[in-house]
Amino acid sequence: MGEGCQVADGPPQGRVAILTGGTGKLGRGICRAFAKQGITPVALDLHPVEADAAALVRQCDVTDPEACRSAVDEVVERYGRIDILVNLAQAYRCDNAIMELTDDDLRVSYESGPIASMRLMQLCYPHMKALGGGNVVNCVSGAGTQGTPRMGAYGSAKEAIRGLTKAAALEWGADNIKVNCFAPFGGDDPNMHPEYVKQVPLQRYGDPEKDIGSAIVYLASPDCYMTGRTLFLDGGIGTLR
Repeated sequence: MGEGCQVADGPPQGRVAILTGGTGKLGRGICRAFAKQGITPVALDLHPVEADAAALVRQCDVTDPEACRSAVDEVVERYGRIDILVNLAQAYRCDNAIMELTDDDLRVSYESGPIASMRLMQLCYPHMKALGGGNVVNCVSGAGTQGTPRMGAYGSAKEAIRGLTKAAALEWGADNIKVNCFAPFGGDDPNMHPEYVKQVPLQRYGDPEKDIGSAIVYLASPDCYMTGRTLFLDGGIGTLR
């Protein structure tokens, strides 16, 4: 487990959420939003950074089937349940034109993105079904929904996640498991892409906790009457898509 974790052993007071890629800026913001609602977040990450006190952290390579199975089993053993899965993990290589892409470029994006998302969904499904329902929230991107030059591997992998989301929503609806995805514009350092901010009607990046995390709390709620959909949390730039 990650150092500095302050989650107590024993049954949680509320629901339990697994977040892949959960120690990045976006993941930490969602963890904080969950914790404020009494949801116990467990962050899985290949290279976990120092954790917020709100989250329990476990090192996990989501491209490794056994590592994923072990992580899910450990959460169930520790807390007795899994109510929510948020798939944020995604490795990619960008700035490659289509004619420059290699099989390995695609493999990096697909194994860490749609394949890993499917794997975690399969592992968490029986635990959600046993509880009478649950919520899966997958992270996608405008690089897929709109298309972005020189990001063909990443964008296509994100669209594959959207297709997986829709199929699971239709198959798992009878089990009261809602499966949605969201396309964020936030969580990164704004200085990395200043030209993008100018295109956003709200003229700023989304705050990982207040703007993005609060919306994910709804998508992860038992009261969410939404499935198979994509929620654009992008300050309005999605209106251009």
